[in-house]
Amino acid sequence: MKAVRIHEFGGADVLRFEEVPEPVLGEDEALILVRAASVNPVDYKIREGGYPAVKQSQLPIILGRDVSGVVAKVGASARGLKPGDEVFAMVPQDRGGYAEQVTAPARLCARKPRSLDFVQAASVPLAALTAWQGLFDHGGLEAGQRC
Repeated sequence: MKAVRIHEFGGADVLRFEEVPEPVLGEDEALILVRAASVNPVDYKIREGGYPAVKQSQLPIILGRDVSGVVAKVGASARGLKPGDEVFAMVPQDRGGYAEQVTAPARLCARKPRSLDFVQAASVPLAALTAWQGLFDHGGLEAGQRC
């Protein structure tokens, strides 16, 4: 399958479009045929080498945490999804969405609302999580309050 990977840190010129092995489906995971992936600040920070959780020794890696697409397969213990479901997800840090396919734990996948296209849905996960954390975790918003 095709994916965009980095083999070294740097500017946009380190991005490589190349052939990579297909992801291996875990027991509790969904295999997603990626239709769209978003670009978040964490992606350029990783690419530039400015994200402490990713070290040179871990390269090459596929960037991209937020994806939307269609479920192709589900693992034996994955619940709530079936092939053909349209989903969006924030994939774990050990894999990337700038690829034709990506696996994600089924519990991290949500069905794509019909009112959103794949590009719009791929823009939701990290931005929505950041808003939630700002409002509830750090802002202390409680039931019944308005902001």
